[in-house]
Amino acid sequence: MTPIRVVHVPGRTPYARKLHDVGIQVLNGTTVDGLAVPRDVTLSWLLEHRPWDWLDVVHLHHPDFEPIPRLRAVLTMCRRAGKRVVFTAHDVSPVFGDRAAHHRRLRTLAEFDVPFVCLTPAAEAEVRSRFVARTAVVPHGYVAPPGTPQRPTRREPGPTRFLIYGSLRRNRDVDLVLACWRFARHLADTTLHLLLRAPSRASLAEDAEVWRAIREHATDPRLHIDVLPFPTDDEVNGAVADADCLLLPYWWASHSGQLEHAFDLGALPVAARTGYLPEQVSLHHGLVPEPVWFDWSDDAPFDHGARLLEAMQTAHAAIQDGWQSQNAEKFADHRQREHVEVMAAYRTLYEGGQ
Repeated sequence: MTPIRVVHVPGRTPYARKLHDVGIQVLNGTTVDGLAVPRDVTLSWLLEHRPWDWLDVVHLHHPDFEPIPRLRAVLTMCRRAGKRVVFTAHDVSPVFGDRAAHHRRLRTLAEFDVPFVCLTPAAEAEVRSRFVARTAVVPHGYVAPPGTPQRPTRREPGPTRFLIYGSLRRNRDVDLVLACWRFARHLADTTLHLLLRAPSRASLAEDAEVWRAIREHATDPRLHIDVLPFPTDDEVNGAVADADCLLLPYWWASHSGQLEHAFDLGALPVAARTGYLPEQVSLHHGLVPEPVWFDWSDDAPFDHGARLLEAMQTAHAAIQDGWQSQNAEKFADHRQREHVEVMAAYRTLYEGGQ
């Protein structure tokens, strides 16, 4: 069997890199016919490395930073060269940039008849209401592969360990977490770990308020801060497995890979009830624990801190009372079956089917 050769744009995330089997080859980070394909392929790099006789499929994930003329140029070249394009719509509402520009990019994809992969049925319904697009529902699937070491089922006594990891995106309120957590009397017996991606000059400017809050609270010995160039899978998996609770303080989000990561490694998610996160949970049909939810409705902005704090206190009490996640072996079996179905769905799309 000749494998289908797929290049992901971008390809650094584990949920892109896992999309391979004996019949699907991920080209990111490999050398093909003497061409070194970078892990983090961009549309500019693709345009600079034609002809594309070395690939079969371009799989788009996050086009937020790609100018529309460049996106249109790649789609045009793919059509001429007979290369298929697939788009996974992780974010129906944009994390970066404004909504109008995000939707212009999605309309461009729909114009070129690119299939939209939606992670939940509700996301598919929204995509169909906004765009004239071909769609398919394929769940997110695992972040940490089945068999990755998990949070211990028998926890040693000690402080509840909260974790936030990733980049300081504007859709997550990390500075509110810091202010509420540090001065909360009922959370004195807890720690907070921030595992952060190294900031750029641009992100230091955009996230200046958050970095000021981090510097302000860094004197608290319960706060542990790690800044890494780009955390490896092992580093992130280790941090999640060492935590009790993964904090997801989203102002807004469509879906969350971090929510799936918490389920993979047995951490208790403490999450804003936003976007399609509750539907992500329901797709597991009771095989995962219900997160500790909190609601940040727009009509009660002065209650946001109180609701966050109540959720963190609820999670802290549950951990101290011996909370445990789902049956690890049963969930690993579920993830294996789910991955087979995910790969079958993507193979159909890569081959031009629906």
